[in-house]
Amino acid sequence: MLKTGKNEKSRIQGALMRTLRSKRGFSLENVAGDLSVSKTTWFQMEKGTRIVDESLFQRFMERYEIPFDDDWSRLDEAKGQIAKARNAIYTRNKEEANEIQTGNQTIDYGYFHRQLLDFVLDVPFYEKDKKAWRERFEAIEQDYDVLEERELALFYTVAGYDQIWNTDGREARKLLEIGLRLARQCGDRKVEALALLWLGQREIGARHPLEGLRLTQKAKALFVEQNQWNRAADATMQSVCFLCSMRAYEEAKRQLDQLEKTEGVSWREVVNQRIWIAFQQKEFAQGCALIEENRTKETLLDGNFGLLPMGYFLLGETRRAQEELSMLFPNASDPWTKAGLTLVEDLLRSRRKNIHRTLKTLRHQSEARRKRDVYRFLLGCVIETRTRTLDDKDVESLRELVEWQREWMEME
Repeated sequence: MLKTGKNEKSRIQGALMRTLRSKRGFSLENVAGDLSVSKTTWFQMEKGTRIVDESLFQRFMERYEIPFDDDWSRLDEAKGQIAKARNAIYTRNKEEANEIQTGNQTIDYGYFHRQLLDFVLDVPFYEKDKKAWRERFEAIEQDYDVLEERELALFYTVAGYDQIWNTDGREARKLLEIGLRLARQCGDRKVEALALLWLGQREIGARHPLEGLRLTQKAKALFVEQNQWNRAADATMQSVCFLCSMRAYEEAKRQLDQLEKTEGVSWREVVNQRIWIAFQQKEFAQGCALIEENRTKETLLDGNFGLLPMGYFLLGETRRAQEELSMLFPNASDPWTKAGLTLVEDLLRSRRKNIHRTLKTLRHQSEARRKRDVYRFLLGCVIETRTRTLDDKDVESLRELVEWQREWMEME
């Protein structure tokens, strides 16, 4: 059981007084006047620079009719649950996370720790409201002085993970680097490994993949050191993404062969990468065969499975490409997927002006979703198709083709 010292107890009481006062809209002057204490004294207790008087704390709770359980063992319970949550995230164990969530009782003395517990479980495992996420993040960060370094390391690392795919990921990098620094300071190897893995993940789709590969390999070394094999497999799969970006396809395939022998690795992720490698190496028949053999109702448009219409188009099987489009369009719900299917249709029907517009949409979506490699591949398909059908007298088409080729080269 955690032995809570007087200073820690006082610090948490002070932070709780500040939070509850603020939530009720009372000023320092209001509360200090009501309880016959100087404003300075009250301010110092809230900030943790002065020991909270126990009787004054009780008077505060009674005066504003705040229900409160003063059993400090409940704080031990909250901290223990946070440690369990860290392990659930580290091992990617949703069943354990569910047990922590459903088995939780309201922990009044662990007010701040309960907020943290809900936050760190919701981000990796559950859907969440973005506005609510921001409010909870700011509330926890405001009371950071209540939490231990180990708890803060987990908080910032998980918060960074949530922001990886938002805009350009700059906030993710800042938060993950804070989490990494705190994890190293307190010697928390588990959180350090997660921070490195997710810092690497942030680099997926970046112009320079070598940094992402370096971070991912560091994370994998820590996972292997601690015998955490499913996270080590995650790191290997992430490494494959970077190897593909660097066109090291043979090494990527070698690592995928190893992953297929690893228990618990998702076959879908392995096949997804094999499809991408086949398309990148212009082995379109093999890529289409992989999709046909392995797709399910759930994976029709999942990742690289959605490349099937383009694959058939590139093989010259226009009828099959059109059949696939007819089946997939009703299932396409997001702008990126719709634009990708629309591009194939534009190419099939030689809709030159539409192609230009669709590529603009795809370019915008690729930046937001870190899919620069996929966009570059699709742009290359357009360039190759337009080159074969180009009329030398069509000056506008020539100019457009030159612009596309320049853009394609700049994305190297």
